[in-house]
Amino acid sequence: MAIAAKISDGVSRRVLLTGSLAGGFLLAFHLPLRALTPNEPVQPPDDTSGKFAPNAFIRIDNAGDTTLVMPQVEMGQGIYTAVAMILAEELDADFAKVTLEHAPPNEKLYANPAFGVQATGGSTSVRAFWKPLRQAGATARAMLVQAAAQQWQVEPASCTASNGEVTHKESGRKLSYGALATSAGSQTPPKDVPLKDPKDFVLIGKPLKRLDTPDKVNGKTVYGIDAIVPEMKFATLAACPVFGGKVRKVDDGAARKIPGVQKIVVLDDLVSVVGDHM
Repeated sequence: MAIAAKISDGVSRRVLLTGSLAGGFLLAFHLPLRALTPNEPVQPPDDTSGKFAPNAFIRIDNAGDTTLVMPQVEMGQGIYTAVAMILAEELDADFAKVTLEHAPPNEKLYANPAFGVQATGGSTSVRAFWKPLRQAGATARAMLVQAAAQQWQVEPASCTASNGEVTHKESGRKLSYGALATSAGSQTPPKDVPLKDPKDFVLIGKPLKRLDTPDKVNGKTVYGIDAIVPEMKFATLAACPVFGGKVRKVDDGAARKIPGVQKIVVLDDLVSVVGDHM
């Protein structure tokens, strides 16, 4: 339904929004995702340091510590925690033993399904990796269950996984993911592993503490601005504070005398100083 109305010049934005909400005003948009090949396997890179690595996203060592190779960059919205929860949910991992390692540059393995390239943006991280990471976690869980069932010589269907352990329901025997990591690596990855029913979620939807907060508080987090490469230069700019404004005059005499200043760049609407350090 489309509604057209004439709005007088004296109507404020507050009045317009208040009246629109009361009358059922709705603004929506759709951002289509690139189509993915259904259930396309994401293979791990060659070097996995001896850990159980069933796909590009998961590493489990013999101590049972789970590493999520994170394909996206945290930009303040909590995706490090949210995406880790998605993976740990289907993996049935112990969330307290989940850590993150940022993915290396590799678009074949870590491209954002929404863009087709390895990039973060558009609030796509959760919805773009929702299904791929659930499938990755479910497949890894099935391989761990297969490894335990093989060791106990029972049917995989008689075993369950929870909180980083596989349990044989009838006998009560248990094996941790760490104890199964080596043997799980020799299992054939199953296809089309069923995903959990949302009613069975134990992590997704829970108010868990963000994984990135501690390191941001204690100063361990390395931000983009912290990156240093050989012969690197730094640039700081001052843009015109008025939209459409232009630079009228620049007196850079004093700036050029400061040790480390390499160049002053003047454009139509900004001035930049390029130097050896901040």
